[in-house]
Amino acid sequence: MNDLKKHPTWARRAALLAATLVLVACVQIGANTDAEYSDSYSRDMFNTGYGFIQARYIDAISLRELTISGLASLRQIDSNLDVRPSGRNIEVLYQNRTVGRLTTPRNEDSEAWSQTTVDAISIARSASPALADARAETVFKAVFDGILSPLDKFSRYDDAETATEKRAFRDGFGGIGITIAKEDTDALILSVTEGGPAAMAGMRAQDRITHIEGEAIAAWTQRRLIESLRGPINSNVSVTIARVGVAAPIAIALTRQHVVPETVEVRRENGIAIIRLIGFNAVSAKDLRRTVRRQMQSLDGPPTGFVLDLRSNPGGRLDVSIDVVDTFLDAGNIIATRGRHPGSQQAFAASKGDETAQRPVVVLINGNSASASEVVAAALQDHGRAVVIGTNSFGKGTVQSVLRLPNNGEMTLTWSRILAPSGYRIHELGVLPTVCTHGGGDLKSVETLVPAVRDGQNVLAGEFGNWQATGNTDTADRAGLRRICPSDGGSPEVDVALASAIISDQGLYASLLRQAETAVARR
Repeated sequence: MNDLKKHPTWARRAALLAATLVLVACVQIGANTDAEYSDSYSRDMFNTGYGFIQARYIDAISLRELTISGLASLRQIDSNLDVRPSGRNIEVLYQNRTVGRLTTPRNEDSEAWSQTTVDAISIARSASPALADARAETVFKAVFDGILSPLDKFSRYDDAETATEKRAFRDGFGGIGITIAKEDTDALILSVTEGGPAAMAGMRAQDRITHIEGEAIAAWTQRRLIESLRGPINSNVSVTIARVGVAAPIAIALTRQHVVPETVEVRRENGIAIIRLIGFNAVSAKDLRRTVRRQMQSLDGPPTGFVLDLRSNPGGRLDVSIDVVDTFLDAGNIIATRGRHPGSQQAFAASKGDETAQRPVVVLINGNSASASEVVAAALQDHGRAVVIGTNSFGKGTVQSVLRLPNNGEMTLTWSRILAPSGYRIHELGVLPTVCTHGGGDLKSVETLVPAVRDGQNVLAGEFGNWQATGNTDTADRAGLRRICPSDGGSPEVDVALASAIISDQGLYASLLRQAETAVARR
């Protein structure tokens, strides 16, 4: 990790931030992962879970099928167990011998199915020593995984620890506001959150933490380091840092505050603002808008254009993606969502005011740009507000609803599908870039790629009509469309160089937007 001491790349910093976030939840309060199993606790869990599924899942479901699937997953705890349907009954077997039989409810009564689940687990526990000894979380994990497995791949159950980690990224946590990387004898501070406790105390990027609470951290793991810096809001922690050019160690006392991980980074090259957005959490849109405004008010003058790098951005909060689009869009629909629940039938439009004053925008995507990233790329592309460069995006065009469960875990359910402004369904299709840079080949340098783009090579605007006209219900048709510019998870520098070259060439930028708009109009 010695290369981080100078100029860490955005990709490395994003990876380190992700690794840091995984450890955040270890110090959160309220996650009980070792509770004893009880029927009443189980009933609360399944009442809550079944009711949520019945009300909010995107498609109509059978609680009978889901219940049987969940109970059958008790085999994960004891392979001698089996639960199977028998007419209108459910049989519980142990070592291929029936140990109990339950009459199942005849309707989609979530509370009745919850009670059936609790009763079946009780019978199974009386026969299985392994299940009888299992803690509550072990049982919940097995059964909920089984309940949700017949649904789509984005619906899931997270135990309390995992759920707390994810909440920390979405909504923040108690900390001091730094991104760090543990090295051999100390920890390098990669960045300091503006306005956070560390920044207010004078800590800087490139400082090195040597001690926490007076104890040397040389032998510590990254996990222990994070656990020591995170903690309850308003609690105190002391650190000792080493700083280049300062001979004596610097002792700093800090009070932890609510911190939301930073997801926005910016640099300016040749008069163009290049903004990297690595996720969509509670403050991403606010931070992005502030970054754009600062660039527009820079002493060097406003930038000639903006590159929004969404490559390998896995997404996040839908409401935040809408606000990100609104930063660059002056009017028009952003997305629509459609699902079974009445609340999932929604449409979102831009408010007046483009923070960039209509300066050129290029969006970078790749095969790992998903969800909220795809919302941003599709909306700006469909409105002729941005040229999109890269490869076909991931194709995760559904919205998930998240419920906190009684054990402090979470259930995440898919409850609507996303429609781009031009009407196509993003899910499993993705966003097609205006200019494809898949594979590179002989076009690995901007010197060869820009002339090719001017000649119409690698420009996919002619395919937009097919993309937007598809009903996105035929698997073969969808696969054929996705082969036009196959998903690629790379982040080549040529993408950024090409984006800058297009922004710098007003004629080329206008031509690419015009081709895309013409293709949409022909649809």
